[in-house]
Amino acid sequence: MTLTIALAGNPNCGKTTLFNALTGARHHVGNWPGVTVERRSGTFEHGGTTMEVVDLPGTYSLSARSEDEKVAASFLASPEVDLVLNVLDASNLERNLYLSTQLLELGKPVAFVLNMVDDAENRGVRIDVPALELLLGGPVIPTVGNREQGITELKTLLASMALGESNRCRRITVDYGHDIEGELAKLHTEICRDEKLEATMPPRWLALQLLENNAEAKRLVAESHASEAIRHQLSKSFAFLEPHLGADGATLVAERRYGFAHGLVKEVATAPDEKTTPTAKLDAILTHRWLGIPIFVGILALVYSLSFILGKIPQDWIADGFKALSTFVGSRLPAGELTSLLVDGVIPGVSAVIVFVPVIMILMGCIAFLEDTGYMARAAFIMDRLMHVMGLHGKSFIPLIMGSGCNVPAIQAARTIESPQDRLITMLVTPLVSCSARLQVYIVIAGTFFTPFKAALAIIAMHFLGLGLAVLMGRLLRSALFSGPSSPFVMELPPYRLPMLKATLIHMWEKGSIFLTRAGTTIFAGATLVWFLSRYPGIANRQWTLEYQQQRQAVAALNLPAAESEDRLKALQLAHESRIVNTSLAAKLGQKVEPVLRPILDPDHKRAEAWKDVIALTAGFVAKEIVVSTMAVIHQASEEPKEGERLSPLQVALRDGSGLTPLTALAFMVFTLIYTPCLGTIAMIRREAGSWGWAAFTVGYGLALGWGLAWVTVAVGRAFGFA
Repeated sequence: MTLTIALAGNPNCGKTTLFNALTGARHHVGNWPGVTVERRSGTFEHGGTTMEVVDLPGTYSLSARSEDEKVAASFLASPEVDLVLNVLDASNLERNLYLSTQLLELGKPVAFVLNMVDDAENRGVRIDVPALELLLGGPVIPTVGNREQGITELKTLLASMALGESNRCRRITVDYGHDIEGELAKLHTEICRDEKLEATMPPRWLALQLLENNAEAKRLVAESHASEAIRHQLSKSFAFLEPHLGADGATLVAERRYGFAHGLVKEVATAPDEKTTPTAKLDAILTHRWLGIPIFVGILALVYSLSFILGKIPQDWIADGFKALSTFVGSRLPAGELTSLLVDGVIPGVSAVIVFVPVIMILMGCIAFLEDTGYMARAAFIMDRLMHVMGLHGKSFIPLIMGSGCNVPAIQAARTIESPQDRLITMLVTPLVSCSARLQVYIVIAGTFFTPFKAALAIIAMHFLGLGLAVLMGRLLRSALFSGPSSPFVMELPPYRLPMLKATLIHMWEKGSIFLTRAGTTIFAGATLVWFLSRYPGIANRQWTLEYQQQRQAVAALNLPAAESEDRLKALQLAHESRIVNTSLAAKLGQKVEPVLRPILDPDHKRAEAWKDVIALTAGFVAKEIVVSTMAVIHQASEEPKEGERLSPLQVALRDGSGLTPLTALAFMVFTLIYTPCLGTIAMIRREAGSWGWAAFTVGYGLALGWGLAWVTVAVGRAFGFA
């Protein structure tokens, strides 16, 4: 027999860390039936007992306003759950206990984990654990989840509860006062008239949900044969409570729950004055009305500069490794199409992406560090006022920040927004946020055409431009398509914590492994396709190949000095490959589309091969990572940098042969930022919005906005005399 344990708690309480400590690697991820909210479950054995742990979405209550809350409330009330494990943040006990009061109403055995007790002790918070256990009516285990302290004791407790050997559980309910309890009893009686309804959800819990005007509870009642009697009694209860106690049912119930939590904390915990804590002192500076945003910008500049400086060392190692691999393959395999595919297509295409993985990993590691310290929540707080001014929900900033890693999970994160309109607006503007795949393009282009300092500024500017456009588009969509005010937003500011090095390194590896996986799948396939399009039909022209071989033999017969002979052979090779590329399928496709993008990529009509950039951007429809690998294949990135230069072969090819100027390079970056999302993002918008129409709308407005702003970039730059 397997015991099913529901792991419930607020966001940022360390719930998922605890889940990982309990289950280790024995867990899997799926979706809850009928919704797109992620379901994580895993198993562990202790004392011969097997237990399944279900990690519920982090939620502050079970009011079922957002998708996460609906999933959590429905599962917790279901017969499938044998035991509820409520994770409490020891340093924010009172806030966490509101959810606990709701869990106690479910009528199931509840055990409590007092997590992050080390943080609480460091802040001067002292908690009487035996008293807390007595008042909650269930066992309380202190833990430090990220160090796995207390996990063995927790497993022992859960095993004893599974076998029915623990006598530490007793029924505790919140006393809502004489008047409310009287109305709950009347509703309880009417609910129990339907045995099927009574079996679906605990009657007292359902009665409380009805008093709170919960839509899901009303739906359940509507399907009952006792629905008429229940609705009649509910109307009578509202008619009595609101004039008698001066508030609606939801407010009255919430007040009693907060009162219970406040009184309990007064009994079991002592804490210093919040104004004197290190967190309060840091917040006075980092969230200051005027200093907050400049500090935020400065931290971002430091993060990107650090990523470039530290990432350059392993970048050089990786570039040298791929250069040696290309030389080895080219010298060992006979000349032909397979060798060309590997040497001119796969190796340069994949290496052009992998060479920037160290920068991405360091950047993601820095962001993970800032998240774990608690600073990223402050960044959202700083931006909240601006978000409301622009018509976006305060919670929208969280997906926008997540979008700097990848737009796909960022769109998923919008599920936590209760209002359907606010959620849809957030999904539609999130693709404007610069993701880490676009970052590779910025690194290549900015590193080629700007000095290191200006390159860092240009990349930071792309990120702020993306965020700014997301906010402005949110305001426009709010005004034009979704009228009405945005919902209010209250965000938790967790205490500052020193991140664990292990967790930061794991996060770095996870992000880096995503790019390595894509390099082995999507980018490999993309590089192969681009090689084919850029080589055929010319590479199959035997007459051209014969002419090239005869020219090489003629140079060899001249007996020239080695250096001169090598230069002539390189020139012949370049001429031969240019002949093939310029007559290829890719050239024909690019030349067809080129007139549309010429005003932003070649305003002076001086570039004969601007179509190469068009092909790279077109490949970005599939995945933005392919843009860099496509450029490497199309531009024949094989030339090594000169002595003392810190450029990749692709950057050398772009600088010497692309014809881009610093101004048009900046316009290229702007267009890359804004134009169509990748296929994965488009599919996620369709999935979350439930319509291909909204996905197509995102592609359409992105293309129009991207072209317009890139053209403005060129026009303004030329007006001020920049080339």
